[in-house]
Amino acid sequence: MAKKQIVENKGITGEGTDYTVYILNSKEKLLAVLVGFIVGYVAGYIYFDNQTVGLVVGLIAGYKAISIYRNKLFNDRKKELRLQFRDLLESLSNSFTVGRTARGAFESAYTDMIAEHGEDSYIVKEVYLICTAYKNQGIEIKELLNDFATRSGIDDIRSFAGVFEVSTDLGGNIAQVIRETRDMISDKIEIEMEIQTMVTGQKNQLNVLAIMPLVMSLLTRSFNTGDGGGGMLVIIVKIFALGLFVFAYWMGTRIVDIKV
Repeated sequence: MAKKQIVENKGITGEGTDYTVYILNSKEKLLAVLVGFIVGYVAGYIYFDNQTVGLVVGLIAGYKAISIYRNKLFNDRKKELRLQFRDLLESLSNSFTVGRTARGAFESAYTDMIAEHGEDSYIVKEVYLICTAYKNQGIEIKELLNDFATRSGIDDIRSFAGVFEVSTDLGGNIAQVIRETRDMISDKIEIEMEIQTMVTGQKNQLNVLAIMPLVMSLLTRSFNTGDGGGGMLVIIVKIFALGLFVFAYWMGTRIVDIKV
């Protein structure tokens, strides 16, 4: 079966970023494979005391490392975008409070975001896209915000875009809407940070436990008498124990992965 090709959603301008997917470039793939292979080979060799097994484990780990690294970068990008969006709302709130139009508010926010996050940040690119598309193509800001919200895959941005559209159409108090959205996102982020602080100790303990099978393997090597039966029995026991450990470790990571 052919591998399904990922098609990025570039948005209505054709220049947007699809934050719902992450496609690794060649350097990122190579880094993931190398690190995964090295870690897998070393762990396999130490645990089974066999270079061939270590090579096989290294190849498997190198392949799996691609998806693991991709998910890490994907989640990191989303977290960063969400934090930057909160700062965007702060800037927009100040602009609307002093009576600026939507266009003026986003142009001012563009300058603020450059000063705060740099020209290469995600939010600066998105605000620039909104400003230029509105100015050059005449696309309404509410449509551009909805497009950004769809590409972001973040509920807070989607909610804000929806409320912004309704407020614009019905003449609502946009400044108040932005302030309330900003406060809501800030509260959620603070709660998440508190929860992450609480579970950091448990995550560190899980990471320490990850090397325990290797330590136990080194300690129990003396049990291998060198005859075929004993050696095979040791390997079977090790595989069974490793399977139990991997399952327990996976369950532990799911338990401490708390989402708000």
